[in-house]
Amino acid sequence: MYIELRKLLKNRNLYISVACLLLLVIGAVVLGVKDYRENVQLLERIYHDNPNVFALASPHLEWVGLGGFHFNVLSSLYYFLFPLLLSIPLVDSIDRERKSGNVHYQLTRMGRGAYYRRKFMFTYISAFFLFLLPLVLGVVLVNLLTNHWDYSSFSQAYRQLIAGTLPLPDNSFEGEKKTLFSSLLEISPYWYTLVYYVIGGLFASGYVCLGLGCSLLLKNRYLITLMPQIIYMLCWAVLTIIGQLAWDPFNFLLPSQPVEGLSYWKMAIVFVLQLLIAVGVFSYGVKKSEDVL
Repeated sequence: MYIELRKLLKNRNLYISVACLLLLVIGAVVLGVKDYRENVQLLERIYHDNPNVFALASPHLEWVGLGGFHFNVLSSLYYFLFPLLLSIPLVDSIDRERKSGNVHYQLTRMGRGAYYRRKFMFTYISAFFLFLLPLVLGVVLVNLLTNHWDYSSFSQAYRQLIAGTLPLPDNSFEGEKKTLFSSLLEISPYWYTLVYYVIGGLFASGYVCLGLGCSLLLKNRYLITLMPQIIYMLCWAVLTIIGQLAWDPFNFLLPSQPVEGLSYWKMAIVFVLQLLIAVGVFSYGVKKSEDVL
């Protein structure tokens, strides 16, 4: 793994990918914090005598993917483009080593099975952390810019909101009730968001490894890099057309839960299918590989 990490760190495409991911996160945070401050000023004028409103209008809503007070295009773009941005430094690693002749050396040194297993596992782990770490940075940036780190008041208000005992002037915050992982929000937004970010990282790894498998079957480097994004967008388009948005990863990976009909079992089924397809395509590609010891 250390050797694979060194090769990745020498890949300039890694820094292009990281820069794009960070720009999206930083831009989303700046826009989100601006919206938060404007919304707080509005709430102070309208609900100045109701502390429950301010507890629910929490700055954590501006963490990337949470939805915020207004539509944040950069937050959505992160979740829309991550398969492409993560693929840029990772999916063509075997193709590059083939062209450099390093594959033959590696197969001689460690064997075919060990080489390809290491490639798959390293790609899976790397994609997971490349997806996750910019989002964690976004959480820290929002907290720094709003000077807000303790969200116990939100969790307490949210528990009362779920129980129907929170005194509110209207139904403006009914949309804050979540279908999935609601119990985690009652503990802390940190736990709720971390679970969503981890699930997103697992799906991101699956898409990138699917692209890695395609690299064993395709010759065009650009098509190889685009393949995870193409598959992601194709699923989004098909499921949108047939009205099955709750099965679409773009919708159920967002912590804001933007569509109805979400469920744990739908998420689990899609994850298992994605992982099985990624492993299957990769295994088939290894068998079809023309590398010779």
